[in-house]
Formats: sequence, structure tokens, C-alpha cells
Amino acid sequence: MRLDYIQDAAGWLHREIWTNKELLWPDRHPTAIEMLQPETAAYILDLEYMELPNLGSPAFGLNGQRFRPAGLLDRQASRVAISTEFPVAVQRFTGAHEIGHWMLHDGMVMHRDKPLDGSQSRESRAPVECEADQFAATFLMPPNLLTDLFRAQFKVRDQFIFNDQTSFHLNPLDPHALLLAEEGSLDREIALARCRSFGGRRLVPLAQQFNVSDSAMAIRIKELGLVRWP
Repeated sequence: MRLDYIQDAAGWLHREIWTNKELLWPDRHPTAIEMLQPETAAYILDLEYMELPNLGSPAFGLNGQRFRPAGLLDRQASRVAISTEFPVAVQRFTGAHEIGHWMLHDGMVMHRDKPLDGSQSRESRAPVECEADQFAATFLMPPNLLTDLFRAQFKVRDQFIFNDQTSFHLNPLDPHALLLAEEGSLDREIALARCRSFGGRRLVPLAQQFNVSDSAMAIRIKELGLVRWP
């Protein structure tokens, strides 16, 4: 499946939520980030979105491995269910992942997922799972919104450049670790995703702002090319 198709699906949801924001939130004016809720997407799609203490007994995955289900898609019942026994960032990413399955994979009728926070390797996962992961990342961290907030957060007009000064601000105890980081790693992006102070300013970490895991935010920062290498 082409990446632009996944991006278009998430973008359509964003526009529908924005268009219907007065109906969805009649008594307040939520921020753009507050609108990025899997349960809101489910409402737009006329899906029942359930949050349950757990989703039953451990399910079997690949190679007979057992896992605690964190998300459930039931197409016949038009239902998505999420287990609240996992951290909020996992609930949100798993919920958005199930919404992705609903929109992208018509042939998926009943499906359970293990806990997902966006850090899973896409090399060892089935294509449909990678596609649902990409949808979740795009829905929860829209490219234009994240790019604008990233640049405002770090006072850059384009890409973030790592040098002696910026590396020290991000890791004063060992700035050379960031300067010498390999491009294939997420070291620099993780530092930016969880950064709480920069240039003498206190910050709310981007991962916290979007209510996603540090790893999910770091991967998204890399995908959007917000860091200049080398």
C-alpha cells in the first residue's frame, strides 16, 4: 500500500474532525492536539469505541506466542475496543492503530493486537501491521502540526542542526554522544522528543504534548526529516 494513500486517509479524518469540532465539543474549544483522539476518529467513522479494563485471556500470536491483547477490531459489530491496563500512550497508539485497520484493511474482520506504542520494528512485522502503525503515527502526529510545533519549540526555521552548542543544551553531561551518534540510530531524535529545557527555556517535551511515547515521537521526527545529518 502506498504511503500517500495512508496519509490521505489520516488527513481525511483530520479534516472531518476539524469541520465537526463545534458538534464534537459544543462547550469548549479544544486545541489542535486535543482533537487527535482515537475515540473521536471512531465517532466520525460511526464506530463504537470501548475502553475496557482488559480484553480477556491472552491471545496467540505468531509462532504460538501468547500476549495480552491491548486492542480489538470487530468489523461485524463496527467496534473498536482498547484495554486500559496499559499506559495512556499505548492505549492511544493502539487505538489509532485499530482505526487504521478499519480504514485500510476491509478484509480484516476480527483482529486482536498486542500493546503498541509506535516503537515496534517495521522490518519484522506483517505489511498490514506496518500500514496500521504508519496510519497511527500520521493521525496522532500530523506532519504540518508537528513540524510547526517542533520549529517553535527549538527556534529553528528549517531542520535542527547538531553542533557543540545545541548538543550541550540537549545533553550537558555528554554532548559528544549526540555529536557522534550514527545516522541510523534514534539517539538525536530521542533527545529532541523528550527534551525538557533548551537554551535556558523550560519546555514541555514534544512526546508529552502529543501524548505518545518518546520512541514514537523520535521515529516521527526522523520520518519528517526535522533533523539535519550529519
